[in-house]
Amino acid sequence: MNQTLLSQNTYIETTAPPTFQSQLEQSASSPELTITKLAELYIETLSPKERKSYMIAREHLGMSFTLEKSVGFLKWKSTFQQFTT
Repeated sequence: MNQTLLSQNTYIETTAPPTFQSQLEQSASSPELTITKLAELYIETLSPKERKSYMIAREHLGMSFTLEKSVGFLKWKSTFQQFTT
């Protein structure tokens, strides 16, 4: 469980999903993660609905779809890096 600062003296308790928390712990020992490994970790954290959307985007957009440039991945990566640094 982590605390997130809302204001100077106000914190809220935040809990990462169990798989995300375990990924953080495993990745904390690894100083550098490849973009491929980050993408794999991101896909593992997707809900079934998000995963289905990802698969449809990959199928329909083909080579023009880049997971690493998607808004969802970039937001997740930013959050992931905040937790691991």
